[in-house]
Amino acid sequence: MRAIQNVLIIFLVLFWTISLTAQDPGTASLTHLWTFEDGTLNDQVGVAHGEFHGDNALVEAGDLVTFPNLSAVADSWVELNGGDIDLSAYNEVSISAWFTPALENTQWNSLWFFGDDGGGLGFGSDGICFQPSRGDDVARFWITSGNPSAPYNNEDGVVDVIEYNDLDLHHVVCEVNEVPEIVMYHNGVLIGSTALTSDPATGKDNSIMNISPNFARFAHSCYSADLPYLGSIHEIAIFNKALSDEEVDFLYNAGVNGFPVSSVKSKEAQLPKEFTLSQNHPNPFNPTTAIRYTLNQSEQVKLTVYDLLGNEVALLVDEFQDSGEHGITFNAQGLTSGVFFYQLRTETGTLTKKMIVMK
Repeated sequence: MRAIQNVLIIFLVLFWTISLTAQDPGTASLTHLWTFEDGTLNDQVGVAHGEFHGDNALVEAGDLVTFPNLSAVADSWVELNGGDIDLSAYNEVSISAWFTPALENTQWNSLWFFGDDGGGLGFGSDGICFQPSRGDDVARFWITSGNPSAPYNNEDGVVDVIEYNDLDLHHVVCEVNEVPEIVMYHNGVLIGSTALTSDPATGKDNSIMNISPNFARFAHSCYSADLPYLGSIHEIAIFNKALSDEEVDFLYNAGVNGFPVSSVKSKEAQLPKEFTLSQNHPNPFNPTTAIRYTLNQSEQVKLTVYDLLGNEVALLVDEFQDSGEHGITFNAQGLTSGVFFYQLRTETGTLTKKMIVMK
């Protein structure tokens, strides 16, 4: 009897193990992977290697990082050759992304976008996109094709009521299946699905086969007047199939680059928190004000003042400083009344605040 019980236990363990293994999407359907761990924008599986556009994006500590340039234009993103990806050749597709957004994402920022420029509108027609911030307090995964004069009127999308502007780690999977419909998951949980539709009267024909290979971009804006996505992108992967609920759950629990989510969050939680930039005082001011900041480690520091157009008007600090509290007095003599920004940039990160000169 005991022997039979032992055999049964072994069988159940093997069955459980095989079931877990079956949930792994594997690498056979993995067509593109960007991990940034090697310090580059290289595609680790395919040939869709990226290039920086602009000066406010970099690969640092195994992450793609974008930060504000304090102007009202989207001047920094990652450009890829859309033809090297060409989603129109897929019957199904799943795009998995790990990212940590900054707090500044308040406009129509896009984590990734594949498609066309919508007749010069910046994005739009014949495109597929995920936006952690949509400008209306929601995140959205959408697809639109046809009618380039009004592309956004033709989109089919899935909405998540939570806008990702919280400095937290997120995992999102966006996919198009053969139904056809688009499906969105957040942290392993199904958010929703939307059937793809067409309208002959407008030319709308939302289909993965209509996604243009004209370009592919990471961390771009949705409109040319917006700032790009701000924060860190840890990993983006593309599969040439629609992942199942179990496979999405497997990816989420596997974590960034295969590390468990709990380990990643634990690592982030252990990072020193005392990296701060205080509001200048007094504010508004004329002509002097005090700026204080705290460093959580000894490092190179740059403290710069910019005008509304992103032009540098004063370089207050550019040196190596010890950890701890620091302060400096800024004299705005010679500047006209108006709104200015001061930015603290170190290896730890970048912090920006607004101040007002009133004369």
